[in-house]
Amino acid sequence: MTVGYTSMHTLKNHLQFWDSHCSYLQWFEGQVEDSKRTLPFLYRNVQDCIRYILRQIAYLDDLVYTPQGEFNPNGERIHVEMHTADW
Repeated sequence: MTVGYTSMHTLKNHLQFWDSHCSYLQWFEGQVEDSKRTLPFLYRNVQDCIRYILRQIAYLDDLVYTPQGEFNPNGERIHVEMHTADW
């Protein structure tokens, strides 16, 4: 299945309809040039996206800011995520 748009107007309308967070995460428009033409593209500020994700209540229990020890049923230390390693 190929997804494409014939105009920037159609793409912007589609994004506004499906993006319930557009008021928080603004889209910016840029241009990239190849040897034959100039093409538009849309992007978001990465720092705004990170701030948005870190403020989500749904992720509160899954965000880890300090190392945590994980152990298997035998009491042996295991490393299940990078934040559980001994640094």
